[in-house]
Amino acid sequence: MTYLLRNTRLFDSLTEHDRADLVHHMHERRYASGETLCTRGEHGNTMIVVVQGTLSAVVPGSNNTPREIARLGEGGVFGEMFCIDPAPRPATVVANEDATVLELGRDDLIRMRQQAPRAAAALVSAVFHGVLKRLRSVDDRIGRDLRAEHGSSPEGGTVIPRTAQADVPDPWEACFARLRGSA
Repeated sequence: MTYLLRNTRLFDSLTEHDRADLVHHMHERRYASGETLCTRGEHGNTMIVVVQGTLSAVVPGSNNTPREIARLGEGGVFGEMFCIDPAPRPATVVANEDATVLELGRDDLIRMRQQAPRAAAALVSAVFHGVLKRLRSVDDRIGRDLRAEHGSSPEGGTVIPRTAQADVPDPWEACFARLRGSA
């Protein structure tokens, strides 16, 4: 199964040996088409890697109809933060077709830290780097949205030069500084 992890971005920084140790600590699970892997709001403590099939992450949409927010195919990963820091799941994940996944739970990661500490450290580092990358992306998007909001004319027309724009409110700046670690 290490061949699958070779082509998964999250595991790029792991060595072949680290990937073998990781697979050794994971559990293969099979789900039938339409079967739910996890439910929004339930306490999650596992990371899932799709081996075969496709999965959909859904949240309640208008009138509580399911709204797909992500589709994961072979090599797709979700829940990577949950094996490090258990928390409520943000979405329900359902198999679109018969699917096979590899699962790593928090207890598996703890055993991995004891039996393969280098691989466990590499995995945790990879997860943190992925989370930081997403956080930076969100920070950039919020900054762009705030600049656009403060730099546009009321009619939505031309953008006012930055020097003439209203400054971002102090509470927002403080929040961004904390997120960036510069506060």
